[in-house]
Amino acid sequence: MKSAEDAKVYIQQRMTTQLEKLGYGNYTLIRKADNIKIGTCGLYNREGLEGIDIGFALLPAYENSGYGSESAKKLIEVGMKEFHIKLISAITTKENIASQKLIEKLGLKYIKTVKIPNDEEELLLFSLEC
Repeated sequence: MKSAEDAKVYIQQRMTTQLEKLGYGNYTLIRKADNIKIGTCGLYNREGLEGIDIGFALLPAYENSGYGSESAKKLIEVGMKEFHIKLISAITTKENIASQKLIEKLGLKYIKTVKIPNDEEELLLFSLEC
């Protein structure tokens, strides 16, 4: 995205639509101790992937502190119990070792490399059957 307007359109067309249709989407992570927004974690019905994609992003100051693991574990649990999701997927770049470690810590297994529609970058695909 190149502008605030691009982000607004993306949120309206992709994120809000999915939330309304499926009941889940992207969530802001807020640290309980001080109510500071530290990142996001979400479940996405991503074009080109089987299952539902789990994604997470933390502000650099909050990485490697367990927040990503804690939020993603809870989101997988809710996805399985409340939304009856049968397959959780995750994608990441080959260079993002920290993300790969977290994905594997969550119980997802490496499957293969993939490219998603409208993106030329080759990504690593992981999955977990629920």
